[in-house]
Amino acid sequence: MRFAGRLSPDEFWERNRALDQQVRDAALSFPAYGLKEWTDPIMLGHWEWQDDTLVLAGLGHGAPDTGGPSVDVLTTVHDPVGKAASLVVSALGLTPLDDEYRRRRREVEAAEGRTVLIPVDGPAVSFVVWGGQERWWAAATIANFGIVLEGRRYPLDRVALIRISDVEPYLSGRNAYLRAFRGEA
Repeated sequence: MRFAGRLSPDEFWERNRALDQQVRDAALSFPAYGLKEWTDPIMLGHWEWQDDTLVLAGLGHGAPDTGGPSVDVLTTVHDPVGKAASLVVSALGLTPLDDEYRRRRREVEAAEGRTVLIPVDGPAVSFVVWGGQERWWAAATIANFGIVLEGRRYPLDRVALIRISDVEPYLSGRNAYLRAFRGEA
């Protein structure tokens, strides 16, 4: 392995295969949700572990960086409103290293969002929503897990979530995106 921060293609894909297996193993016991009637590209989103325990699972709907419609669905063991607030503040271009970040995050957390009902595996669940037509964020708690949605150019009233037990299509979508991004397609 090189110490300059770059991996050879073989090293990169070896690490990617290990991450894929870690996701497969974790997905068996951690709820992940996807959009019920989505026909555009899908891919694995952000997954996060703390002390070898999965604390956040993300599934992406839509192709990154295309300007088209997309919805990211995150399941977390942490406060979903706090996670949504972090996403809103990040969308403003702030990072946790910025002085303004904490103040703006507290403002978002304190802001009163509107309430919408979104079907989750059938029954409607009450989500708090911030944002507008072009970009929005939503948060709810279901059975001790938080669900956070971030939508871009996709109508909120078309969102219906289903539990995803097979993450393979999401892994395949991410790997295809990575191959294309790396010029290996």
